[in-house]
Order: sequence, then structure tokens, then C-alpha cells
Amino acid sequence: MEGEIPSDLWCLSSLKYLDVSGNHIRRIPTGIIQLSKLEGLFMNHCPMLEEIPMLPSSLRVIHAHHCPMLEEIPMLPSSLRVIHAHHCQCLKALSPDPTADILWSSLLNSFKLYIKVLKVTYSSNSGILAIFTRGRTGLIPEWVSDKSIGCEVTIELPKKWYKDDNFLGFALFFQFVNHVYCEFKISQGDQFISMITDIDFFFSHFDCDENLEMEALLVHFFPQIVIPNEYRSRRWKYFKACIKRGLKVKSVGLHPLYAQAQDDNKKRSRNDKPAAEKES
Repeated sequence: MEGEIPSDLWCLSSLKYLDVSGNHIRRIPTGIIQLSKLEGLFMNHCPMLEEIPMLPSSLRVIHAHHCPMLEEIPMLPSSLRVIHAHHCQCLKALSPDPTADILWSSLLNSFKLYIKVLKVTYSSNSGILAIFTRGRTGLIPEWVSDKSIGCEVTIELPKKWYKDDNFLGFALFFQFVNHVYCEFKISQGDQFISMITDIDFFFSHFDCDENLEMEALLVHFFPQIVIPNEYRSRRWKYFKACIKRGLKVKSVGLHPLYAQAQDDNKKRSRNDKPAAEKES
């Protein structure tokens, strides 16, 4: 396909999946917002694609890998669960400064909207919103507050986190993951207890036959409101993410997320770790 996507496509109001992969389109037309039931958008291997407009609020999955001209991802809907944007050499993603990072800002705003949905629906779902970026942007950003080499990372919970409406949860970063199970644990300061187990991060669309030394980054947003009630008190001081299985997991990171920015998030350097992590 050359030029633009035919405009009469936007009349298909019941369309759930749209695949324009392998075409030489330069942009996705703004008319896509009319597809109110669209759940999956696939734009892979579009070498000329430069622009993606505001997307339907129903969208759950975006694939835009191997789009070398794509520079930015638009504001994402709260319904989104997965985005693949690897091999996009021009994509401005997860820069060293989160305040200047367009993609990160879009992801965070999407997560905030998702939190509002959870509060209304009282969902017991683990609240997964997974973002996958592959290519030269694969390193965990420097501004992530707590990082660790290997498969485990621990973060100290904010004071009175269980009743702080400003505290949204965490962003969990994995450096190079293919198929992994994640377990979340909580601690009073000594021994960790499994809280949420076997969150499965598996993306069957990984190009496993490609160079396995290619660095990758997966970001998982974990809302604090899904932490079970029995752990919502000042007794619980530390939060840990454990990678149970994976392919060449080089490092992991945890970063607290707030509705209103906290200056100490960017400045904090964590030197003291709980005894439970020192012993592991």
C-alpha cells in the first residue's frame, strides 16, 4: 500500500483488529479514532511510518515494531495492556530525564487513567500494563530509583503508602526478557512473604530467531491498590519483585509512581537494603 489508508475504512465501526503491516504508509490517519471497538492495531514493518495520531479508547494491544522512521508514540488509552515498539531506531523512548521523556509521560498518564478505572470497577486483577521496547533504548534508565543486577530488586515502601492517594504504585523494569514469571513479595523488615505470584510475561510474537544479544526493556506497571488488604498497614515496609524464570535477565529495577511528582524520587539513592535482601 502506498500513500494513505482508504478513508472508507473508518466506517467499519465494529472492527476489532486492524493490520496495516508491511506497507509504505507515512502516517495513521486521525480517522482511526472513529473505530470505537478497535482492540488491536498492528503496524509492523512499515519503513516509512512517521506519525501515529490519538488512538481509540478501546485499544488494548499495539504492535509497531521495525518502523525505523517512527519518532513518537501518542497519548495512550487507559485500556492499553501491551505495546511492542522494538527496532524503531528513531523512537524517543525512556531518556535519561523522565521529565523530558515523551513516551514515558504518555505511559504514565495511561497508567493514571487505568488506576481510575480500577477504583471504579473494584477489579481484583493484578493490573498489568506491559510495555516492551527493543533496540538501542533497551537499558534501564538512570532515573529509576532502585536497580539490581540479576533477577530480584527491593524497594522501601513510602510512609503510610496504604492510605496515600498520591502513591500510585510501581514501575518494574526488566532488561532483556523473553518468557518470564514474576512474583511480588512484601516484608516487615526481615523475611519476605509471597503476595502475588506467577504473573506471566510471555509474548509469543518475539522474534526469537534474531540476535539474542539485542538488548530489550520491558516495563510493567503495578498499581498499589491491588495489594491485598492483609498487607495494607504500616507493618509492611519493603516491596520485592522476583523474576522466577527468564532468558538472560541482566538487571531489574523498581521505581515508585505518584499522581503528583515527588522530587526525592529522582534524587534518592538507596544504599541500605533490608536484611532479607542482603542475605539472598
